[in-house]
Amino acid sequence: AAAKEVEKGLTEQVVLEGGWLSFGTSFADEDRPAEFAPADPEGEQLETLKDSLGEDVFGAIAGATGMDKRPSSLSRDGAKSAKHVRVKRFGLDRTTVSNEQFKRFVRATGYETEAEKFRWSFVLEILASNATIEAVDAKDGLGRVRDAPWWLGVVGATWRKPEGPDSSLRGRSAHPAVHISWNDAVAYCKWAGRRLPSELEWEMAARGGFEDDPFPWGDADHDLHTRLNSWEGEFPRENAAKDGHVGTAPVDAYAPNPLGFFNMLGNVWEWCDGPAAQNKPLRGGSYVDTVDGSYNHALRVSTRMDQTPDSGSANTGFRCASDLSPPPDL
Repeated sequence: AAAKEVEKGLTEQVVLEGGWLSFGTSFADEDRPAEFAPADPEGEQLETLKDSLGEDVFGAIAGATGMDKRPSSLSRDGAKSAKHVRVKRFGLDRTTVSNEQFKRFVRATGYETEAEKFRWSFVLEILASNATIEAVDAKDGLGRVRDAPWWLGVVGATWRKPEGPDSSLRGRSAHPAVHISWNDAVAYCKWAGRRLPSELEWEMAARGGFEDDPFPWGDADHDLHTRLNSWEGEFPRENAAKDGHVGTAPVDAYAPNPLGFFNMLGNVWEWCDGPAAQNKPLRGGSYVDTVDGSYNHALRVSTRMDQTPDSGSANTGFRCASDLSPPPDL
């Protein structure tokens, strides 16, 4: 089995012994009262609370709950409310599947992704060439997402050509394979002798051994550009790219979390397994999301959303998991 994994170029996995996990977040969307104030990008709600409680009391509560680390108006991470669950022993890839790894799979099997079958996919405007934008906006073009016009329907955008026909993978063999649907990810995992992780497994790995901290490295919110690939600037027109990237980053960019996993937040959304046939979960957010939730999703270990299993875009990827037998009794 080990020789096969080397031959297929599979990612090394970290073995997690399982155990009890606090899954989700105490700041989930459904926890927010219906009458709660609207978005508060300036943080006035927290300042008002701080004034009414006093610095000492507010500081004690914030330190215990992470209140000062949450996005404005409670959660914009799409998370579910917290619950205590048990996870069995499993293995999980240290990184998302790269373009080079996905290319090996396609060469070995002749697999055609759903974006290739559909002959188009979604591309973020800031990453597209002028020619691609003109083609999208032309009378016979696919156009833009009505409620999110920065997402373009680009003919010819696939994992091989992430920004459309005039792009390529040159220099990006170590970047995550994108424009990957849930069905595509399942096909790769089957070929690899692996499977997609459950949301519980993914979150246990993402938390890095921490119990209720918002990030894979704990609760530190300084020097974030050295920790993950996220949006920095006025979305969707400006990305300062202090983290070194406007689009995807290499799968092993930035330091791993204490358990050895890379890029569990930002970079690309990661498909997980889920029981519903019509919608499948994505975890971790991507390069279009922000740590503070000012634009798009707030990047937290609890960040999630659902999409149809045939969906894919320029910011969807995946990593594989494995079933493991319980360790022998000593």
